[in-house]
Amino acid sequence: MKKKFYAIKKGYDFKNNKNIENLIVDSWAECLKYVKGAKGAVYKSFKSRDEAEDYLNESYNFDVKKSDIFPDIAHIYVDGSYNISTEKYAYALVVVKKDVVEYVESKVSEDNSKKSIRQVAGELEAAVKAAEYAIKNNEKHIVIFHDYEGIANHVTGLWERKSESSREYYNSMKRFIDMGLDIKFSKVSGHSGDLFNDIADEKAKEAVGIESKNVVYKWLKKNKLKVKNEEIKSQFRNIARDLIDNVIIEN
Repeated sequence: MKKKFYAIKKGYDFKNNKNIENLIVDSWAECLKYVKGAKGAVYKSFKSRDEAEDYLNESYNFDVKKSDIFPDIAHIYVDGSYNISTEKYAYALVVVKKDVVEYVESKVSEDNSKKSIRQVAGELEAAVKAAEYAIKNNEKHIVIFHDYEGIANHVTGLWERKSESSREYYNSMKRFIDMGLDIKFSKVSGHSGDLFNDIADEKAKEAVGIESKNVVYKWLKKNKLKVKNEEIKSQFRNIARDLIDNVIIEN
């Protein structure tokens, strides 16, 4: 059996009662001492020490959502949804700059070939579409806001890419990164009251034929949403209904 190297980003040394960070060991037994029973342990195996070191040296570009995070670049909110009846998924993305919605895209899947991963298929496709949008529109830097942690963790390597869908997703995102796109990730708690995340959620549900909780409609009763142009405004007609006048075009 070929020798493996185990890179431990986060673990715990129960014998000496201390945290373990960025440690490489060369046996599973040694790795197990630091990760078994350790809350939030993060580790991965590699065929060479160099690969293990590269993994520990990765820059994550990952943040918890803050209202003022990277204010001068495109914020792209992504989400996915799944319809149990049709066994189809949908994705949605919402591009925002300085609180103005500049682009909205949503689409339902053509078949049920990815029904086994349900809405995750939509979440992953939304992130890929976000990167595609950035490349097409000459955006050099973007922040992808997401509630599914795999959006970031499959790219950074924090999660192992065991499934075909996670490997396909990683390869797609890596291609855009290799083209020079700087992608940062920011975790948003699902249904936490973040307006643009709620818009992405409702657009994905709309595309796949699921009723939403009308969170955006309720918000529009007392607030106005700024959008880039009439085409973007039209994307909100089903969501805003009789409150469509509260979706205003920013001049």
